Amino acid sequence: MLIPAVAFITLGKCSCCWNESLMMCGSVLAAIIGLLGSGYCFVVSGLALVQGPNCFTSHGWSYPFADQRGRYLLQPEIWPRCLQPLNIVEWNVTLLFVLLGLAVLEFIICLLQLGNGLVNAICRPCCYKQEYSLNA
Repeated sequence: MLIPAVAFITLGKCSCCWNESLMMCGSVLAAIIGLLGSGYCFVVSGLALVQGPNCFTSHGWSYPFADQRGRYLLQPEIWPRCLQPLNIVEWNVTLLFVLLGLAVLEFIICLLQLGNGLVNAICRPCCYKQEYSLNA
């Protein structure tokens, strides 16, 4: 998310170094990078949520919920299988759900920015040919 955010902020402030079409192309490229990053975050967080945390059990360090395909999320009574670190399942579930939510939010924002950049790159040269002046 850092690369697209920096690109969006700097492209908005930079009016002298690039022409407007190139700025829109840069904005579209940054939005595409953001879409890819949010998709990656969503997939990795989802897979980690399904697999469950790596924790110390009575059999040593393992992934005790890996064979349940995410069903452990609806069965909090089996979470005490993880002996160490304390409350690792709750922490893991909270963190990964927050990451999933942020990935969806980032995807929506970058998708809107992509649409905005494409519309501006296509329509700006033909729709805004008139120049307006404040001088009467």
